[in-house]
Amino acid sequence: MFCRGFAGSGYGQFGGFGGGGMFLMMGFGFLIFLALIFLAFKLMKNHPYSNLSLSNNSTPSINSALNILNDRFAKGEIDEEEYTKRKIILNQKN
Repeated sequence: MFCRGFAGSGYGQFGGFGGGGMFLMMGFGFLIFLALIFLAFKLMKNHPYSNLSLSNNSTPSINSALNILNDRFAKGEIDEEEYTKRKIILNQKN
């Protein structure tokens, strides 16, 4: 009589939730995981280099490359000959 614990009063092995508490916590963990994935994609979308792509036919990567080329020329990192040569190459890809 004294060694039965709480099994006789309905609590069983899993406490007050029964067997469903385990599944409830797994579901809650899964929702947190999905929220973190959503947040990661949202942050990557707003990243400044997220519009660059590896394909040669993509217009955003050409425009970004031209912007970088213009900035380098404006800063004096490359001379006019280098600038025009690279600009011609980038415009041919477009």
